[in-house]
Parts: sequence; structure tokens; C-alpha cells
Amino acid sequence: MHKGESLYLRFTADMHYEIKRTMVKRLLQNHLIMSAFYKGISGISLFVSIPMLIQYLGDSAYGLWILVFTLFQWVLLLDFGLASVLKTKIPELKLEGKTSLINAYIRFTYAFTAKLAVFIFAMLIMLLSVLDVTTLFNIPFTSQFVWQIFAINIMFFCLNFILNTHKSLYVSVFRGKYAEQSLAVNQIFFLLSVGIALLFPFESIEDRLYLISFLSGSICLLVNVLYTVHLFRTENISLKTSETVPPDFLRNIYKLGLKYMIIQTGILFLFSSDSYILAYFYSPKDIVPYEVVSKYFQFPMLILMAGMAPLWSMFSQKYLEANRSWLLRSFRNFNLAFLGLLLGIAVFTLIAPQVMQLWVGEAIAIPQMLIVVTAIMTALRIFTLFYSYFFNGIGKLKSYLILLVVSVLLKLPLSYLFIKLNYGLSSVVIASALCLLLWSVVQPIDAYRTVKTL
Repeated sequence: MHKGESLYLRFTADMHYEIKRTMVKRLLQNHLIMSAFYKGISGISLFVSIPMLIQYLGDSAYGLWILVFTLFQWVLLLDFGLASVLKTKIPELKLEGKTSLINAYIRFTYAFTAKLAVFIFAMLIMLLSVLDVTTLFNIPFTSQFVWQIFAINIMFFCLNFILNTHKSLYVSVFRGKYAEQSLAVNQIFFLLSVGIALLFPFESIEDRLYLISFLSGSICLLVNVLYTVHLFRTENISLKTSETVPPDFLRNIYKLGLKYMIIQTGILFLFSSDSYILAYFYSPKDIVPYEVVSKYFQFPMLILMAGMAPLWSMFSQKYLEANRSWLLRSFRNFNLAFLGLLLGIAVFTLIAPQVMQLWVGEAIAIPQMLIVVTAIMTALRIFTLFYSYFFNGIGKLKSYLILLVVSVLLKLPLSYLFIKLNYGLSSVVIASALCLLLWSVVQPIDAYRTVKTL
């Protein structure tokens, strides 16, 4: 080989290496893609942990854990919409150049969230002491144990409720991948801890539930602390600021936050109350098949949700800039991409029985109708989620609130109707799907009309 050829080949190799390194760097910087990647890791970890938890706890105890963990989701979203306001207001403050106000706003959010966490803890403990949840949800354990297991988890949930603010902050500064990364790290360490617990199981089912509660709460707490510290250091956020949030700004925050709180509570009721509704009519053991199917379809949905999550702040910024062409193009691109998503969901539905048999075994009978209606509901939820992010991002929530209120009012009567018509576990899913069908018609029309008025 001639010397010139050798230099040329070396130069070409170096160029290829630089191109690859640049592509990798851009990929890592793309928060939409990396958010989806980390959510995928979270989903896989959750996917693997479910059969391990069923094996470790048994059907009845796992059913109780579902009810406890659902309460965790409720607690995390009862923040009066402040976390959602962060994702909308911080991009707005940055665009207006009010950087000094950002630290004051963040400090206010943490202070308010801490007070709210104390209130929620006291309220839920009092509610547990008054209500007989053991009888209400047909739980096959003693009332004292059920009270204790809920109380332990409520304590952890309220602590994480405060520290969970970092996820919204990461999204607000266009670094959403770190919010999803923290969830992935949390899920991975919880999965590993469950694997270790399987090697050294307690004889008592009650002791196993105590252990799982402690592992879940403490691991989440540690991860939230570490990622909060990382955020504060990398973004130069300081809670030691002499500036205060102006009263007019606070009034706007409360007004917008109240709307977000209504939305969060409504969304939570629509999609996270199913376990409680089914436990009331059946038992915690009977809701395990619903939980398996729900988590199966949650896997692709969570990945897409993570990928779309940064759009919230992007929609806020582009709307403030009156970038009409970007917004309309994003609508068109999503609508086209959704056709491909439908094909993916169809394939996911066809292979579901075989995957679930390998996943949780043959001991848990999965109704075919439950699989089909959950697939339909998942598709509708993904479609409406995109437009929900748009309305949340721009802070125009009137039509969104109307749809939500109507859906909340319809959810229980429809669920009760389908249960009485013997649709079983599919009843609550059918009720949610019918509500989302209305959303999928109204939201796109309203979104296009809103953008065209810019």
C-alpha cells in the first residue's frame, strides 16, 4: 500500500469516527429520544418486577399492594397543580428575561409543597382511622395490619411528594430526559431489591409486605434526593434568595394551578381509580388480571408519554413566540405518526396472550375481551395525550376542563352499568374508552382552531 493511500484511509477512518461520535452526542442531547429510552428502561424493569412481586407476595397480597401503590399515584398528583405550573411558567420567565424570579418561584414551590405534604399526611391518616378500608375493599388481612401498611406507605409517599418536584423542574429547563432517567434508576434498584428479597423470603406474608413497602419508599427517596442535588448544581438553582414572588404573580400561579389540580385529579380518577372500583365489587385478588393487562399496555404508552413529555414546555415556548407554522407542523407530524402507532398497538395486542403466558404463567386467567378493550383505550389515550400536552403547555384549559368534568361524571355510572351487564373486569376500561372517544374528536378540532387564531 502506498503512503498516500495509507494516509487517505487513516483520514477516512478518523472522519467516520468523528461522524459517529457527533451522531451519538446529538442523540444523547435529544431529550425527546432519551426520555423515551429511559422510560423504556423503567417499563422493562416494571415489566420484570410484576411476576416477581406476584411470586413473592401471592395473589391476595399483591392485590393489596396494587391498592397501596395506586394511593401513591394519588398523593403525588395532589400538589394543587404547582408541578404542572412550573413546566409552563419557567419557560415563560426565561423568555421574558426574569431569571432572578425563577429561584424565588422554585423556593416558594418547595415551601408550599412541604406544607401540603404535612396536610395530606394528616388528612389521609385521619381518613384511614375513620374508614374501614379492609371491609370496603374486601381485603383478606386484619384491619390493624392494613392500617399500618397504608400508614407506612403514606409516610414515604408524602416525603417523595416534596422531592418529586425535581421532575417538573427538569422538564421546565428542557432537560426532561433526567426526569425519566431518575425514574429508570428507581425502577432498576427496586427490581434488584425484589430479586434479593426472593432469595431470602420471610415466612409471613405480612412481613413481606412490610419489606416491599420499605424498599419501595426508601429507594425512591434516595434517588429523588440525588437527582434534586444534581439539578440544583447543574442549573445553579439556589433556595437562598432574598427576592420574593410578587402577589400578582402568585395569584396567577394559584389560578392556573387550581385548573391543573382539577385536571390532575380528574385524570387520576379516570385512569387510576379502576383498581378501587373493581376491588369494591370483587376483591383485591380478582383485580390481578386487570393489573397484568394494564401494565402490559402501559409499557409502550409510558415510552411514548416520556418521549412527548418535553413537548409541554416546547408548546409553551412556541405558542408564546406565536410560531404558528411549527405548531401546525407538529400536529400534522403526530397525526401521521399515530397511524404507525396503531399498527404497533395491533401487533402488541395479537401477541399479548402468548407474552402474558410467558410473563406471569398460566395460573392467572386473562380475559380476551379485557386485552382488546385495553388496547383500544391505550390507543385513544396516546392520541388525546398529545393534544392534552398542547393545552397544558399554553395554559388554555377551558375546553380540556369541560371534557374532563363530563368524563368524571360519566365514569362511575358507566362502570356500574357495564359491571351489571356482566362485562366483568373490562367494565372500567370500556367506560374510560368511551370518554376518550369524545376527547379524540373535540381536542384536535379545538387545537387547530386555537393555533389558527395566532
